[in-house]
Amino acid sequence: MTPSTASSQADTVTQQSIGAEEKKEAAKAAVAEQTEWPDPPKWLPKALHSLAYRNFFLLWVGQLTRALALYMDMVARPTLILTLTGSPVQLGLISLVRGVPMLLLAPIAGLMADRFDRRLLMLLPKVLISLINILFAVLVCTGEVQVIHIYITAALKSLIQVFDTPARQALLPSLVPPRLLVNALAINSGTMQVVRIFSASLAGFSIAIWAAAFGFSLEDSRSFGGVYIMLAVIYVICTLSTYYLQVPEQGRVRPTRTSWIASLVEGFRFAGRTPVILGILVLLGVQSLFGAPYTTVFVPWLSLEVMEIGPAGMGLLIGVSGIGSLLGAMFLATRGEKLYRRGLLVVGGLFCYGLALAGLGLSSLLPVATVFGLLVPIVPMFMIMCVGLFQSSITTIKNSVLLEYTPNELRGRIYSIQSLDRSMNMLGSSTAGFVIMAIGGPAGLGLFGFMCAASAVVVGLALPALRKVN
Repeated sequence: MTPSTASSQADTVTQQSIGAEEKKEAAKAAVAEQTEWPDPPKWLPKALHSLAYRNFFLLWVGQLTRALALYMDMVARPTLILTLTGSPVQLGLISLVRGVPMLLLAPIAGLMADRFDRRLLMLLPKVLISLINILFAVLVCTGEVQVIHIYITAALKSLIQVFDTPARQALLPSLVPPRLLVNALAINSGTMQVVRIFSASLAGFSIAIWAAAFGFSLEDSRSFGGVYIMLAVIYVICTLSTYYLQVPEQGRVRPTRTSWIASLVEGFRFAGRTPVILGILVLLGVQSLFGAPYTTVFVPWLSLEVMEIGPAGMGLLIGVSGIGSLLGAMFLATRGEKLYRRGLLVVGGLFCYGLALAGLGLSSLLPVATVFGLLVPIVPMFMIMCVGLFQSSITTIKNSVLLEYTPNELRGRIYSIQSLDRSMNMLGSSTAGFVIMAIGGPAGLGLFGFMCAASAVVVGLALPALRKVN
């Protein structure tokens, strides 16, 4: 044996030894990470176990208040734009204005979430949006609000908020034990739906109550003052909860010398080369394009112009969809660790979601009933409850798959790609306004629902790897 051969073998043995030691240390670190989480208190129901962890609790409070403000605005803003213009096209255009900044800046926002302090990226947008909400509330209360103000504030809020979502989503897995990831996602989803039940009804009724209290007609923009005062206060609470949140070590980003462009390309390349991730993102885009506009365009139009149930009835209808969503989230929160065939569940859930949307649109033509003096659309209420059930289930399962298949250093970028679904939502909403003008609201929503169902079948057949996700 020559000295060089002996040296080479020694180097090989040394590298193997170092590699083995690194694997041992990584295994120890993984075990430590799993065992350092304290058990939730025994008195806390299983469905709420993730709330036992302080940082997730603060993130959840921020999500709760953010959702409350979001859904109140989703009811109030379309109604306000209809009050000022009476045009369904304006409903779609305001959604388009909100979507363009997300479309343009979402990839940059995700890249920043993988490079900078994620807590800071969540906090600064909330501070700025709080100021915008306060200013808009003043304009509404004084009767000075104009259509241009609605467009400008919607665009600014969208422009700023785009930086919050990737950072928040990327941070979530580090705030709970891995075994509670689905539980945490289901709690977040369930929270959104509970808030939807409460906030949509609250917004609808508060418009009527505020108008009656101050003698405003429902055609007077000042009748929306109470909604936007509450929205401004709620967002301040959202900002404070984020301020007190602490980021654990495993959720912090690592310094990198990789260029911004290379990092951006890396995120898209990972999504394109991972069939499961690609399939989830495509299905999400389909749902956002053809499904999500039902809350921002179709339901307001069907409620006010087809069923003629008024703002209170519209709020009730949107709130009922939250009941179905809550049922789906509660089921997943308690059974999250025992879910199987998640890929197939996402595909099948979107198919059923599309059918429920189509049923909602067509059933809006049926006569409404009068219950305690309130006009109640019985069949549409059932259909929209089904829509909420499938929507909640799809969202929770989809997020769990994305987080499991994406490493921490890429989560911001992958979720920024996912956040493009909001741009697809806005594009769908803007298209929906023209569809209503062309074929009517009931047929339009029926068409959008059919497109959701058909697309689910096509994607499911084209990407077998997605169907096989357990």
